[in-house]
Amino acid sequence: MAIFGKRKTHNHEEAEPTVKDVDNLNIKDHEPGFGGQFKDFLKTVISFTGDLSSLTCPAFFLNGLSLLEYGTYWGDHPSCFTAVTESDDPEERMLAVTRWFMSTLWGSYASRCTNGLTEKKPYNPILGEQFNCHMGNIKCVCEQVCHHPPVSAFYLESEKEGVSLNGHCGQKSKFKGTTIKVEQVGRAVLNLKKYDEQYVITYPDLLIRGVLTGSCYLELSGECSIVSNNGTKAVIEFIQKPWFGGEYNRIKGKLTYNDKEYCSLSGRWSNDTYYTKTGSSSKELLFDAEAEAMAERKTPPLDQQKEIESHRLWGPVTEALKSKNYSVANAEKSKIEDWQRKIRKEREMHIIEKFKPELFSFTMDSEASDNYSKCTVSLLDKLAGKPLLDEGAWTYNHSLHKRS
Repeated sequence: MAIFGKRKTHNHEEAEPTVKDVDNLNIKDHEPGFGGQFKDFLKTVISFTGDLSSLTCPAFFLNGLSLLEYGTYWGDHPSCFTAVTESDDPEERMLAVTRWFMSTLWGSYASRCTNGLTEKKPYNPILGEQFNCHMGNIKCVCEQVCHHPPVSAFYLESEKEGVSLNGHCGQKSKFKGTTIKVEQVGRAVLNLKKYDEQYVITYPDLLIRGVLTGSCYLELSGECSIVSNNGTKAVIEFIQKPWFGGEYNRIKGKLTYNDKEYCSLSGRWSNDTYYTKTGSSSKELLFDAEAEAMAERKTPPLDQQKEIESHRLWGPVTEALKSKNYSVANAEKSKIEDWQRKIRKEREMHIIEKFKPELFSFTMDSEASDNYSKCTVSLLDKLAGKPLLDEGAWTYNHSLHKRS
């Protein structure tokens, strides 16, 4: 079903919009006086053939957060993160891991679209950018480890419970019909030190809807897997809303132990999700996304942050956005971009050293030699579907699993 013109297509996908279509759009919820600039930006988007993440976005369409900070959403609910070690039963541990995973989705994909707000674009992190915070008893460390293509690495731990998470995520985005499709590349690996267990986690695809009306929101699609070396596995499918009727954000899935299903999953990831144990007709609450607020991010004071830490780096841009002073925001953003171009040129001319991440290291799957990396690689073939895993994994240099 197409919303533009009456052009015929050879399949059931949405028709591609044209520049004329954009000119005729009635843009909703755009900033007063910026409708023309937003349409100019849309014309660039629909005609762009590469990865959209490389596009420069006007300030009025920025959300005031660095994409690097999105790694903190994995710790939105500290009690769920730490509860994964509580049971001695591997089936119950996978159920707890699945509950924690579901607890990360609302913050990651819905929290920025509440109270009348719409999804906007985060800042593109600069190479080497860092973000550090605590959420309850969870420590979180993030670093931008690559810029072309952009890759963010993240690490969370609760030392007391012996739980740690290493992960990285890159994104490939393209405009398709009236939607921006974002494929997330990478993986996350949860480690439970007490049980010497690892859980490899894959990511859903993102569908950014409403781009051409200025009222963006996210839908998830595809499926995610959580696979453990204890014999358990979770597969979660994200169901897109039909064109007519139906609900947004529905899921279905199952949990298995040694290939035997012991739980089914249902509900809406943005609201309530449920599990039903095999042989039972009773649905039990898995996670209520609206019952508990996201954990507060506690960061060091700005004067104690390094120049490349997100809040200090982007602070002048963010302050200008808060007051809707977009000319100042654009100017401050340009200063950062010009600074990065200068550094990149100096590296190319060998005036300064080649960039090397400070906090994370990359291990190719084909070169895995330590037990942790070997275990991760052994689980990759058990993942459902064809996830975009990358050729290896980024791991925090001081990860909990490396400590005695």
